[in-house]
Amino acid sequence: MNSTVNILDLCDEMLLTILNKLDNVDVLYSLIGVNQKFDRLARSIDFTQSLDLTTISSYGDDHSKIKSMFNRFCFSILPQIQHNIQCLTLDPWSMASILSIENYPKLHKLTLINLKVEMANSIFCINSSFVSIFQHQISNLVIMINGTSGYRYRWCLYSSMFAQICMKFTNLTHFQFDLITDCIYTLELADLPSECYSSSIVHLNLKVKTFNDCLWLLNGHLSQLHTLVVNVEHIHNTSNIINNKVIYFKS
Repeated sequence: MNSTVNILDLCDEMLLTILNKLDNVDVLYSLIGVNQKFDRLARSIDFTQSLDLTTISSYGDDHSKIKSMFNRFCFSILPQIQHNIQCLTLDPWSMASILSIENYPKLHKLTLINLKVEMANSIFCINSSFVSIFQHQISNLVIMINGTSGYRYRWCLYSSMFAQICMKFTNLTHFQFDLITDCIYTLELADLPSECYSSSIVHLNLKVKTFNDCLWLLNGHLSQLHTLVVNVEHIHNTSNIINNKVIYFKS
């Protein structure tokens, strides 16, 4: 008696149970376009709602394979599923090509890791197409900067970038502006212009240079803030005073 079962004879529920144990990027790359049934299952919300494309870079020094995978995602896979994508995690390998597609109507969470400060600044500068398209759409943003250069202008870029994001992304509620452990940049907020503020951020996670920068954050510039996770590089006596008359909560 032949007990062999063709995988295509399994019901959708059983196939989804199997596929859910795999990385969704692998599922999309391996199954879209194979046949009608696998194509339909791979396009389901289970595998297209949240994508971590940094896993493609895990192939290490095999640059040819990495480039081939990114090209297939950019030109074949993403155009078919971009209407489902709500969360994206990208690194420098994937960032430019993936964000250039620009049409992600449901995207609300974006995680950018291992960025050089100059690349991050080009993405979030005033005139960038990314800002103009997503500034009212992104509600959860994670930026992880990696760099070791100590040039002063890069420190300024870092702080001005934070200010631009706070002011331009009008529906941003959760914001993590982080630094890789060996990165020497820190935020200097105390000298930012007073018009730099956000009326939407409720959860903020970042690293600042001095305690005065913490006071700046708590001095009314973030009127809806209720959770602050902060790493302070230097704590010393300060003469700054918090405007503790600002009313954040009404009875």
